[in-house]
Amino acid sequence: MSVKQIAVKCPECGATLNIEEDRTQAFCTYCGTKVLVHNENEHIYRNIDEAGIARAKTERIVKEKQMEFAERRWIAQENRRKNRVKLALALGTIGVLMMIIGYMGGHAGGDSDSGLYMLAMVGMLVLEAAAFIALSNKDEEDNGSIYSDTATLPDIAWNYERKDYKAVETVLRSAGFTNIRCVPLNDLSLGVLYKPGMVESLTINGKDNISATRKYPKDAQIVISYHSRG
Repeated sequence: MSVKQIAVKCPECGATLNIEEDRTQAFCTYCGTKVLVHNENEHIYRNIDEAGIARAKTERIVKEKQMEFAERRWIAQENRRKNRVKLALALGTIGVLMMIIGYMGGHAGGDSDSGLYMLAMVGMLVLEAAAFIALSNKDEEDNGSIYSDTATLPDIAWNYERKDYKAVETVLRSAGFTNIRCVPLNDLSLGVLYKPGMVESLTINGKDNISATRKYPKDAQIVISYHSRG
C-alpha cells in the first residue's frame, strides 16, 4: 500500500516538502528548519469547471430575465383583460337599457314606426359589441403565452438573419419555449462575412419553414445553428 503524502511549504525558505499524511512535524531538507504540520498547511487542489460556472451563471441570468418578462407580460395581459371586462359590462348594461326603453316606449306609444324601436335596435347592436369584446377577452385568456401549451414565435425568432444566437435563445425562452439547443458550426476563420455568434439557421422539429403566425408546442425541439470559430 502506498503512503499518502501531503505538500507543505517551508516557512523559512519556501521550499515545497512532501511528507507523510499522518506526520505532525518534519525538517526541511533544504535549510533544516523544523516544520510543524497543521491542517492549514495542506494544499488541496480542486478542478474548477470555469466553463460550467459561466454557463450556470448565464442560465441563471436568462431564467431571471424569463421570469421578469413573463411577469410583465402577465401583468399587461391582466390589465387588458380587466379593462375589457369593464368595457363589456358597461356596454352590455347600456345595450340592455336601450333595448328595454326602446321596446317599452315604442309599445306604449302604439306606433310601429316610433323612433324608440330604432333605439332598441341600436341597443341590440351595442349588446352584440359587448358580447364580442367578452369573447375576444376569453380567447386571449385561453391562448395566453404563459399558460397555454402553445405559443407563436417572437419576431426576432422567425426574422433571425444576422441576429446573435444568445438573443434569439433568450427571447424564445421568454416566450415559453423550453427545448432549445444551440449548435456552433465552427466554420469561421477570419469572420469577415459572418461574425461569431451570428445565427445561420433555426429549425423547429427538424423543419426550417417556420411561420410567424402559426402556434407551436412550447416543448417543440428548436435548434439554433450559429457561426463560430473552428
